Amino acid sequence: MTLRLLEDWCRGMDMNPRKALLIAGIPLTCNEAEIQEALQAGLASLGQYRLLGRMFRREENRVVALIGLTEETSLAVVPKEIPGKGGAWRVIFKPPDPDNEFLKRLNEFLEGEGLTVAEFTSALGYGNDPFDLDQNLVPQVGAPMLAEALDEALQPALQYLKYRKLKVFSGSDPPEPGEEGFDSWLFHTTQMMKTWQVSDAEKRRRLLECLKGPAFDVIRVLKINNPFITVPECLQALEQVFGVIDNPRELQVKFLTTYQKAEEKLSAYILRLEPLLQKLVERGTIEKEVVNQARLDQILAGADDRTLRRKLDLPEDGPAPGLLQLLTLIKEEEAAEDEEEALLQAGLEGNFT
Repeated sequence: MTLRLLEDWCRGMDMNPRKALLIAGIPLTCNEAEIQEALQAGLASLGQYRLLGRMFRREENRVVALIGLTEETSLAVVPKEIPGKGGAWRVIFKPPDPDNEFLKRLNEFLEGEGLTVAEFTSALGYGNDPFDLDQNLVPQVGAPMLAEALDEALQPALQYLKYRKLKVFSGSDPPEPGEEGFDSWLFHTTQMMKTWQVSDAEKRRRLLECLKGPAFDVIRVLKINNPFITVPECLQALEQVFGVIDNPRELQVKFLTTYQKAEEKLSAYILRLEPLLQKLVERGTIEKEVVNQARLDQILAGADDRTLRRKLDLPEDGPAPGLLQLLTLIKEEEAAEDEEEALLQAGLEGNFT
């Protein structure tokens, strides 16, 4: 029923259902920010996407959301569910029909070789009946060559279906049972990445698949600012946080002397500061209970704008906002400033034309 809903919804919006997802099982109490946070964490491997709309389903007493993708994707990279408020949210995706997709790729390959499907199947010893397209046969001597060529042509698709998963890494010290320490995990991951003949997006999905806990949180935060972050950039960020142990005192000095650069957006400054903060927490220099306050204090001290607290309407006392809440406030402020600048620029251009 939900797949039919996906197809009908896409038909009404005149869009390709294979470039869309349906997220089902969202509680009625979920607000926009909570939905976006769950999507950012759960759909990180799919690249760029948009939340196109929401709909209430009376039979489930839940909400479903339509997600638009920039391009068609593979069933292998789409999660079956994502974690969200109230439990797991189901992901409904319309994959290509396996038979039609296979025949399409087979025809494309054989067309390049100047052969028909019937000729190919006959050469492999299956006869003409399965396709019944052409009565001409190729010599049996060509069968091994064709089989090998076809295997090579279809190998990229098989890479998505069968692969050896990466070892689990969370950043916990000491590692939990079944997890790896950072150095051995990084070496294994780097070597595996070299052997995978798949897209960068698929490599990133497989990387996120093996992360959990603090390590997953680090990449999730970076993904908010850069949805197309590369695997090398992810590994570099993890190395900054969980790599070689720095002198705690030197690390603390570096954190306290990291300031916003000229022309650097405040959100980018915060994300640049975050690996240092997480490393201090991992080393026990900053207690987890005060990490939000430590982050806010350094942001207020290191930001160019000295009126930041007033602009973001942050109270003088009370609990400091968490990272995601703080980034949301700052992104809204930056969007308003960008809009104001665009309007001003348009006005200036209008005066000189």
